[in-house]
Amino acid sequence: MKKTMLVLLLSLASLCLWAGPYNDVALSFGHQAGLSNTQGLNLYYGMTVGLTSRLETSLWGESTLTPGFFRDNALGLSLSWALSGDRTTGTSVPGSAINMFINTGMMFTMHNDRNMFLPTTVYVSFTPLTLGSSVIGRRERFLEVGVSYNWAENRFGFFFSLFKFDYYVHGSWRDWV
Repeated sequence: MKKTMLVLLLSLASLCLWAGPYNDVALSFGHQAGLSNTQGLNLYYGMTVGLTSRLETSLWGESTLTPGFFRDNALGLSLSWALSGDRTTGTSVPGSAINMFINTGMMFTMHNDRNMFLPTTVYVSFTPLTLGSSVIGRRERFLEVGVSYNWAENRFGFFFSLFKFDYYVHGSWRDWV
């Protein structure tokens, strides 16, 4: 699984070479609780790539920190739509610095009867507050909530993230100077 995650992250990182004006790239980390770890703490890490002025995609991982360090892992692919305005203008002028997002995606987990790393879960979530933009160079996302459905286990779940931080490596003010 670690090799799969590394290959996918390197593939997304290569998008930086061909990124256009809306294709900002950010490295992300933070808190997320989408796995079945109800007694511990989970870590969110990944990469976000802008597609249009309002649409972005993310490749992310979620791993348990406690009680078992990286014992349970998930890999996700998501699509997010900015509700309050353009997230970027594609120029040196920043988009909306305060925004909201609707997110949908799929998770790859080992929560299935084959005990293999397979696509098992779909989710829909809402992020009510984001502060910052790609031109500024960083963004904070707060209080994401949502629901998920694991069809392999026929189980609904709750999706929550207290905070996520995005640090832009492409498409920030450094690229417009």
